[in-house]
Amino acid sequence: MSFPTWFIETTQGRLAEVSAFIEHESEPRQAFDDERKAFQALFASMDIVHKPEFENWEDKLSLKQSVIYERLYLQGLKDGMQLAHAFNAPSVLSE
Repeated sequence: MSFPTWFIETTQGRLAEVSAFIEHESEPRQAFDDERKAFQALFASMDIVHKPEFENWEDKLSLKQSVIYERLYLQGLKDGMQLAHAFNAPSVLSE
């Protein structure tokens, strides 16, 4: 089964919108702030290969990405349930 182009583009747009919202305005803000601070500390020095700051930043980045993926998954479930409900609800126009 192939989805229409408009459906794919709408879904991709929604994914970008939710991703931006999660990254900039969601409550797990601490994970994002920690990752940003660790990244800044990492590049405060040019020798990053042997620095513990690199490992610290890597850990914070992993946590940040995990939070984003979890939130995207949950939002996708909500959106999918709303879409399924909308398809199953009786249409006023069909009556």
